[in-house]
Order: sequence, then C-alpha cells, then structure tokens
Amino acid sequence: MQDIIGLVVGYLREIWLRRWLVILVAVTVSLVGWFAVIKLPDQYQASARFYVDTQTLLRPLLRGLTVQTNIDNQVNLIVKTLLSRPNTKKIALMADLDYAVDESNPEEFEALMTKLRKEIKLKGSKRENVYTVEYTNANPATAKNVVQSVLTVLVESSLGESREETVSAQRFIDQQLSEYEKRLEEDENKLKEFKRKHAGIMPSAEGDYYQRLEAARAKYESANLELMELDRKYQALQRQLKGEEPSFGFSDRPAASSVATSYDTRIAALEEQLDGLLLKYTSRHPDVKATREQLGLLKRARKKEIAELKQNPSSPTSLDQNPVYQQLKVNLSEVEAEKSSMQVRVQSFKDKVDELEKMVNTIPEIEAQLIALNRGYQVTKRKYEDLLSRRESAQISRKASQATDDVQFKVIDPPHVPNEPVGPHRPLFMSVVFIFSIIIGLGVALLIALLKPSFTSKKILSDVTGLPVLGAVNAVVSDHYRHRQRLFNMTFALTCISFVASYASVMVLFF
Repeated sequence: MQDIIGLVVGYLREIWLRRWLVILVAVTVSLVGWFAVIKLPDQYQASARFYVDTQTLLRPLLRGLTVQTNIDNQVNLIVKTLLSRPNTKKIALMADLDYAVDESNPEEFEALMTKLRKEIKLKGSKRENVYTVEYTNANPATAKNVVQSVLTVLVESSLGESREETVSAQRFIDQQLSEYEKRLEEDENKLKEFKRKHAGIMPSAEGDYYQRLEAARAKYESANLELMELDRKYQALQRQLKGEEPSFGFSDRPAASSVATSYDTRIAALEEQLDGLLLKYTSRHPDVKATREQLGLLKRARKKEIAELKQNPSSPTSLDQNPVYQQLKVNLSEVEAEKSSMQVRVQSFKDKVDELEKMVNTIPEIEAQLIALNRGYQVTKRKYEDLLSRRESAQISRKASQATDDVQFKVIDPPHVPNEPVGPHRPLFMSVVFIFSIIIGLGVALLIALLKPSFTSKKILSDVTGLPVLGAVNAVVSDHYRHRQRLFNMTFALTCISFVASYASVMVLFF
C-alpha cells in the first residue's frame, strides 16, 4: 500500500513540475471546445397535441345493426404503425426533406428515413387518448412542416384503412354470397327432383316410415273393431225386428180426416208461418203469396196420398202401423249403411298397411336420402341467410363510416414552434469541455512524465536503477530564486483563477 501511495505521490510531483503545460493544454482545449459549442446550430422543437375521439353519437345507435370493432385496439394499432416505413416516406416527401438527399442514392434516402423515425417523438396517455407529436430541427419551418405532415398522415391512414377494410369485407361477403346462392339453387333443384321422383312415398307430417306404419295399423285395427261392433249391432236389430209385427191388424179404415200423412207436420208449420206473416204484411206481400202457393202444393200432395191409401186397402194406415217395427227398420237401414261404409274404410286401411309393409326396405332408404339432402340444404341455407345478414351489416357499416368516422382525430394544439431554441444545451456542453480540458492537460503532463521521467526521490532513483543510493545532496537556493519561485506560483495561481473565471463568465453568459 505504501508503494502505491509513493508511486502516486511521485506522479503528482511529475505533473506539478509540468503544471504550466497542464494549464496551457487545458486553456487551449477549452477555448477550442467553447468555440465549437458556440458554433453549434440552434435546435427548434415543433410540437402538436391531438385527441382521439372514439365516442361518436352514431355508434350506440347502430349497436347490433353494424359490425362493431374494438376501437381501442384500432387506435393503438394506428399509433404504433404511424412511423412505419411507408408513412415515414410520406412524411419526408410532404415535408420536402427529400430535397436534401440524392434520390438516386437509396442508401442516403434510407438513412434519412431512419433518422426521421428516431427524431419524431410520439408521447401519449392511453387512458385519456391525448397524444403529443414532437420534432426537433435547426430550421423551425422544417420542424413545423414535419409535425403537420405527421398529423396529416395520421388522419389519412386511419380513414383510408377503415374504409378500405369495409369495402374489402363487403367485396368478400358478396363473393361468398354468390357462391352460396349457386349452391343453394343446386340443392333446391336436387331436393325438388328427388321429391318429384319419389312422390307418394315421401315422409309426411305423420312422421317417418315406422311411425306411419304404426299409425296405419292402429287405424286399421280401430276400424276393424268398429266394423265388428256394427256387425253385432246389425245382427241384434235383425233379431229384434223378427220379434215384431208390422201392423196391429185393425179391420176398419179410419176416415180420411183422421189419416196421418207425411205432409201433416210441414202443412202445420207453413200455416203457422202464414199466420205470422199476415200479422205483419198484407195478403199482397210476396212472402205471403209464396207461402200460400207452397201450402197449396202440400195440401194437394196430401190429398193425393190419402187417395192412394183408399185405393190400397191392404196398406196399413198410420194408426194401424207398429211404430216399434218401423223404428227398428229405420235403425237397421242406418246400421247397414254405416256397416257398408265402414267395410270400405277397413279395406282402405288394410291396403295402406299392405302397401307400407311391402316397401319396408325402400321407404327407409328414401327417407335417409331425403334427410341427407335436407341436411345439406339447411346448412347451405343457414350460411346463405347468415351471409345476407352480414352483408346488410357491412352495407350499414360502410354508410355509417361515410357519414361519420368511428375514430376522429381532433387537434388540441396545432403545430407550434417556440421563438426560443430548445437546444443545444450549451452550458452543459461547456462544462463538459471545461472538465475534459483539465483531464486532457493532466493526461498530457503524465504522458510526458512517463516518456521522460525525472527522479524526485531517493526511492524512485533506487527502484529505477536497481542500485543503492548512498546519499543525497540538498539544493541550496538563494533569496532571489525563492522570490522568483513565489512569483511563478502566484502567476500560475492567477492563471488558474482566470481560467476558472473565464468558465464562470461563459456559464453566466449562456444561462
């Protein structure tokens, strides 16, 4: 540790012996550096603030009718891709920065765009959607033009991309819709031809083949059971009819006035109706005349029937007829007619069951083919209807985007360049030059000391030569020499103070 301290002390002595060289180098480097800093061109910073408005009035009104995109993601994407290579090229051309480079040299133009991307600063808050664009240049007009070009490219890229995406989406949907329309027509034609080819054996509302077969068998069994019931009823009526006599066997025929005919009830009803009409109308009223004419026809028919009964003595009169016998005959006729009708129905149901049983292998296969055709048709139809709905949404979205923009860029502060330059930071640079000049002076003195060393102590001499130092002779200086050394030290101190004062003056001047 003592060796290191001794070595450092020795180097400091070497530097102190060359202190004028240190101050000379420091002053020279400082003057040159300060002059270079003063000659640096002023830098002007242009800035602008804009607000991204995503809350349009039309957006909540069209919710559910149009395609709703994530506006926040769209804004972030626009901001992140603002300084892409194509946009940077547009900004350079709009701000006339391409005049400073040779267009025939692609490397030089590429370096310009790389520099421009680095120098354009975009700051903002995602929560408030307020962004700031800054650009620094020696020419204030150029800085302002660049910031204005950034805002222009930002608005154009957002509008162009949104509308181009809408048009592209609608074009794609129209293409897909045309294809699905052709497929739907083909499926409809296949389904129509299949139904026409297998008409009569297609599934109905009753269900599939087995459901129809079970339903036909159930109807057949029900009709057959009902036919058996009617047959039993018919046989019972026949037995009852055999136990009754058709007439009571009266010998004397009653008078014509007491003979009952089939016209008596109708004549009585018309007479009652005629009495009611005469209470309302006169005898010349058309309804009264028509009723009288119909009543006359019925009375003549009644007289004719009575005359026929008188000519046929064997025919029993209504008083001589057995009403139970007559009623049984009527019921028997009705049951017989119903039985004949039911036999036809039973035979029809039986034929239907036989027909279905014969096609036990054919109909299920046809139904399976029909289900497959319907499945493909329904899928195509559902996709077609979905595409129709999406096309309507795309059209409304396109019209809405033409009417108003989902994302609106509103300029809060237009591009502005302050009168005072923002750079370079000359006090900082001059301080760096001042410190760097002192370091360079010390370094030059140390380098010379290493190249041309001198021995300032017995130890350094012994270490360098490797020989023992037997003694040392002290220098005896005169008063004149001491006076001259003090004068030199004072001059050096004044020089150092002047150097520091010059640095302070420069700092005060540029602050």
